[in-house]
Amino acid sequence: MQRRATIGTTEPKRDRAARVGRERSEVERFESLVGVLSAAMARVPADGVDREIESWLAKICQALDLDRSAVYERDAPDEPVRTTHIWRRANFPPFPRNYDPGKIVQKTTNWVMAGNQLTFSRPSNIPAELEDARRFVARYGPKASAVIPMWAGGKVIGAASFGKFRSSREWPPEILDRLALAVRLFGSAIERKQSVTAIRAARAQLRAASRRNLMSELVASLSHEINQPLSAILSNLGGLARLLAQGNPEPAMALEAVNNAIEDTKRTAEIVRRIRFMFKKHVEHKTAIDVGALVNEVVKLTSGEAAIRKISVQIQVSPSVQRVIGDSIELQQCVLNLLMNAFDAIAEARSDRRGVTIKVAPEKMGWVGVSVCDSGAGIDPAVANRLFEPFVTTKSEGMGLGLLVTRSIVESHGGRIWSTPNPDRGATFTFTLPVAERKRASASRSAQP
Repeated sequence: MQRRATIGTTEPKRDRAARVGRERSEVERFESLVGVLSAAMARVPADGVDREIESWLAKICQALDLDRSAVYERDAPDEPVRTTHIWRRANFPPFPRNYDPGKIVQKTTNWVMAGNQLTFSRPSNIPAELEDARRFVARYGPKASAVIPMWAGGKVIGAASFGKFRSSREWPPEILDRLALAVRLFGSAIERKQSVTAIRAARAQLRAASRRNLMSELVASLSHEINQPLSAILSNLGGLARLLAQGNPEPAMALEAVNNAIEDTKRTAEIVRRIRFMFKKHVEHKTAIDVGALVNEVVKLTSGEAAIRKISVQIQVSPSVQRVIGDSIELQQCVLNLLMNAFDAIAEARSDRRGVTIKVAPEKMGWVGVSVCDSGAGIDPAVANRLFEPFVTTKSEGMGLGLLVTRSIVESHGGRIWSTPNPDRGATFTFTLPVAERKRASASRSAQP
């Protein structure tokens, strides 16, 4: 239950009537404003919630002739309360530097976070038991304030404060009710933003886990691929050492050994670079991408695995394909997921036909399609319609997360993904990506080193 810390006052009837008239007019205007606020918070996307709240703090303060306001949030009951949004009029005092409500006014913060409103029309109205609030107001102001808990999902996730600095201010119950509604609307929008953020974080973790899982599958082949140039380096350096021990009777052979060792060192470094780039954590960054080159990069990364499984991989890139807009690491993972699935399908089919074809071609106006076609046994009809659902898999030892992650990445890029059975054998997985706008693609190319 909410409690309001307020103290009533007496005044002449004439002044009281005038005040009531002003308050009624103010309430009506504020009711209309809160109605607009409700519509605005309902339609604002999650990424725009913070900007919208800051904008509405200003509108609320200007409508009620207030000087400063702030929103405070707490991510969990055991987490500290932090100031996330602030608005103040020009030439009015800001919050103290490094303002931490949980430390500076700890008792009052806990009281408000328990669901209680604190309102005072003048500093003397502050309840004596909230002595930390009294000390804060005496030092920093304001002359009048309303601090309202912010509810969302049946719990208090923060609070909002509204203050007036150069004069006292009454807080009619109707105004406080509308303020509480406005703060609750802030809370619902913040909860929605936090939910979207949590979903994105979970997807990012799932994608990282999927990359690590794929990495474990590639370790053997990558080790083999790295060991080849390392062995060649050792062989060349051994031959060079023997020549030097003999006084280097054949300079041309020694120079060739050095050059070969250098090239094999570069080859090893390139393999390591591809692995690190593919599996490291990163912040999503969408740019204009040559999707044909991206596919080639993934095929190079898996060339050792293809060789061990005796699978041939062909790439067909249409010359009319335009650059796409996307995050290169995430799109590499899409191609890698589908390519490794194709390898597994062929291995489980135990067929003499062991080939994968990756096609990159225009899909329709403004879109590019990437298709991975295998010669495996095809898709079991029992799961054909549920392939992109969690924990649905065609592999004997699969977890059913690879295609889910791939779909999530593709859809976050605005595309879609589907599978079709091949006319003879095997299956084809296709996903689409949006073509980069010309201006954006030109800017991205000019920014590249």
